Amino acid sequence: MNRIHKTTLATAVSVSMAAMVGQAQAAGFALMEKNATDLGQAYANLATGNGEATGMMGNPAAMTQIDGTAVSGGVNVIMPSFELQPGASSTGLTGPVAGGLGGDAGEPAAIPNAAIVHQLDDRARVGLALSVPFGLATEYDEGWLGRYHALESRIEVIDLSPSFSIDLASDWTIGGAFHVQRSEARLSSAINATAASGGTPLPDGKVEIEGDDWSIGYSLGLLWQASESTRVGLAYHSGIDHDLTGDADYTMPAPLSSSPAFADSYAQAGLALPASAAASVTHRFSETLTGSVGLLWTGWSSFEELRVEQSFGRESVTTENWDDTLRVALGGEWTFAPRWTLRAGAAYDPTPVPSPAFRTARLPDADRTWASVGLGYQISRQWSVDVGYTHVWIDDSVIDNTTESALANTLEGRYQGKVDILGVQLNAHF
Repeated sequence: MNRIHKTTLATAVSVSMAAMVGQAQAAGFALMEKNATDLGQAYANLATGNGEATGMMGNPAAMTQIDGTAVSGGVNVIMPSFELQPGASSTGLTGPVAGGLGGDAGEPAAIPNAAIVHQLDDRARVGLALSVPFGLATEYDEGWLGRYHALESRIEVIDLSPSFSIDLASDWTIGGAFHVQRSEARLSSAINATAASGGTPLPDGKVEIEGDDWSIGYSLGLLWQASESTRVGLAYHSGIDHDLTGDADYTMPAPLSSSPAFADSYAQAGLALPASAAASVTHRFSETLTGSVGLLWTGWSSFEELRVEQSFGRESVTTENWDDTLRVALGGEWTFAPRWTLRAGAAYDPTPVPSPAFRTARLPDADRTWASVGLGYQISRQWSVDVGYTHVWIDDSVIDNTTESALANTLEGRYQGKVDILGVQLNAHF
């Protein structure tokens, strides 16, 4: 019974860590939505900056574009959809599992961001940014056929990053930032009490897990003004390890409610957020037209396993085996009137999930294709507003996942997904 208890916890925590989205709109569980200004270009200019305070989130060296003091703040509303298609099946120790398809598992979320940059002198600038770089939120109907894999999954990583930049020369700038992160996770799944009892018909049980942690990382950036019309940006964000601690709370029918295997427990799990590296080139073709191309590498291969420790010396390991990914984006902006700027972009973002066996109901991730548009309006010399919209097509994904538990259950089927993102941002320069 200890085996049942510990692997239930391991499976639940690992797949939740591996993903706040149904919301995550970069591959895996990363959130690209750092600001609304770049949303309209599909973040093709992530490493070359956008002339606003929020540009520091992609590359701290981009603060060199700010004279005086600049402030930006906004929100991106993410509206995902993940639906298991008819024909799916779930099979466990007691045979086929009855239930519906779970409804639309995608949960809408509002992702805030804010940044301030201040110029100290002709060469140096400092800044502070607030963002949500990773997250997950999916939720299924009670009683769905995959309930032993997932019911609710939520994780949020909030990042506060003090930054600096210095101009080495008129055309070279370096920057750096410290990232102070707060991570929180909450997830739940049903437990097959009939199988746990050895075949006695019983109603399902349930496990709910919560955990949190603080951790610190860093980022480095370089910006090169290669010519009057062309700039090149490079940025590296370190991986950050979180050690989430919390509790696993069980609700089980009698007589299992008194079993030590389902006793409420302390839980601890490591979460290795991946390192990433971005490169962008931005070129001004004319006074009114600018284009960008961007690459984003994410080191998801660091997510090999999740090791979970519990009370009474119990430990378990869940294998993940994700792959590194390379996102490609193209974008541009056109100042078509004195106060108006039109933006557009596209991106391809492959999934790190290597096969249907490693795809989970908590994050049925698949390759994604972005199409983005945006609009900027200069209200006055000091104030401007940007809005952006993106539609993300998610390839159909096959799931053939078996829980690593003494109560093993296999979920087979096909998911369809899509995402809509709407962002707005207010900017000020003083």
